[in-house]
Order: sequence, then structure tokens, then C-alpha cells
Amino acid sequence: MKILCVGQIVYDLTFSMNETIIENRKYVMKERTECIGAPATNAAALLAKWGCDTSLIARIGDDFLGKEILDQLHKLNISTETILIDPSTSTSISCILANPLNGSRTIFNHPLQESHMEPKWPKEDPDFILIDGRETEIALQALKKYPNATSVMDAGSVKPWTSTLAPLVDYFVCSEDLSRTYTGQEIDVQNTNKLSAIFSKLAELNKKNIVITIGGRGVLYQENQKIYHVPAFKTKTVDSTGAGDIFHGAFVYFLGHNYPLETVIKLASLTASISTETMGGMTSIPSLKEVMQRAEEMKTIF
Repeated sequence: MKILCVGQIVYDLTFSMNETIIENRKYVMKERTECIGAPATNAAALLAKWGCDTSLIARIGDDFLGKEILDQLHKLNISTETILIDPSTSTSISCILANPLNGSRTIFNHPLQESHMEPKWPKEDPDFILIDGRETEIALQALKKYPNATSVMDAGSVKPWTSTLAPLVDYFVCSEDLSRTYTGQEIDVQNTNKLSAIFSKLAELNKKNIVITIGGRGVLYQENQKIYHVPAFKTKTVDSTGAGDIFHGAFVYFLGHNYPLETVIKLASLTASISTETMGGMTSIPSLKEVMQRAEEMKTIF
């Protein structure tokens, strides 16, 4: 399975911290992880780890962190031939404070500035395209260049590019935050009429397949005009960083292996929940073997 991911790449520094930050104080962090991250990149890492031929179009600066990112991509077996090296900007970096007591995370991100660059396309046409909205111009080109590829959009929040890209993809997988912002309604999984109104409003963005991730409450999706709720899997969450990105990567993987949509969502949700049990975003991606073993033990997925 050949996958093309298009979007953002960031160098992540994650620290474990379970206290409230007070200004003008010094904090000593006893535990940290360093890895690359961001939505399209985390998804690409999972797909590569699970054996897919994975290319990533993302932008880095011509600097120290950019070189470190290239090295990490190479180790992850993600093609670096499609990476955009932009000497006019600095590589994006994030500082993440993860609270192991409740699994929450606070992110401080310094994004790089995007400007026009000609993309470097993978050598072979992809079977799937996963976009996170960043590098919008290139994402649009990819969707047009590879019309036979199944396309998935990771839509975390309403952005200037949302209404441009959303109508073009086969699967619009959005967050509860995007749903709330765009529809103006809170999600109540027990209120069928309200859910119907939310999906009808989101259909303005995409008329094919809509999936809404709702954090600890699971996932909502619509199929054959009926709305379904897949509850979240119970787990001891230590760090939720990257869980949504990992969901999207697993979603593409299982979709490509022709599972029914319900099973795709359950397996992707299970993958994301396992990833929250350890700290460190991309470094917490579980193996495919572990995910399938847990799924078999549960006897509620297949």
C-alpha cells in the first residue's frame, strides 16, 4: 500500500509535568522525550512502522532541526525525497507539557512560514492521500494529480483552508472542536435529532463520508443516512499527544485493508487509545501486532 501524506512537520520536545505553571519560576523537568511530530507526520510514522510505502510532503528549514528531522525520517523509513527544504524559514518546533495524572497536554508551537514551493512527488502513484490542511496549495495539487487515490482529511479545527479542501476528499475526519465551531452546536451522543442537524451542517463541507472524533467519548460517523457512535476504549492515559494523528494514520491503514467502516473506526480508536498509555507522541505508536492482539482479546471489534 502506497501512502502520500501532505502537511506539517514539527520537532517536538515533551516534558512530564503535573503542576500548574506560575510565571517567573524555574522548573526542573525529570522526564522528557524528543521526536518529530504534527498531524501528517505522526500519521506517516505509523503507516511506515506498519509496513506501508510512505512518502511525506512537508516543509523544514535549512537548519539544525531540519537536518535532525531528515535523519529521523530516514530511520523511520519515510521517504525524504519529497521533503521541502526552505532556506527562507526556520523549522517548526513545539514544547509540550504532558500531565501524567490526567493525560492532558499543553502545546507551545512556533510554526514556520509557508510560501510557494514546487512539490517533489513520489516515484509511484499513491493508493491513499492523507492531508492535514497545511501546505494547502500542494494538497490541492496532489488531489488533482492522483484522482484514483482514496483521500482522507485530518481536520482538527476550522482554518482558512477547511472549506477549500474538505469538499474534495473521500473521507472528512474532523474533531469535535471543528464540529462545534462550524455548526455552533455541542455534541450530545444521546440526542439523535441534534446529531442529525450537526451532520447535515457538516455536509456543507463534505457530501461523501464524515467522521467526528469526540475525544474520551469516542467517534461518531454516518453511513447510509444513519448515525453511529463508537465509544472510546478504556485505558490509563498518561499523555494524549498525537493520539488524534495516530487515529488518522490507523484509519487510513485499515481502510486500505478493506475493513468495514465500523471496524476501521474501532481499530483506529483502539490504536489511538494504546498510544496514550506512554509519553511522547510519535514514540508511543504501538505495533500493529499489539493492536491486533488486543482487538482479538476484546472480541468486540470483529
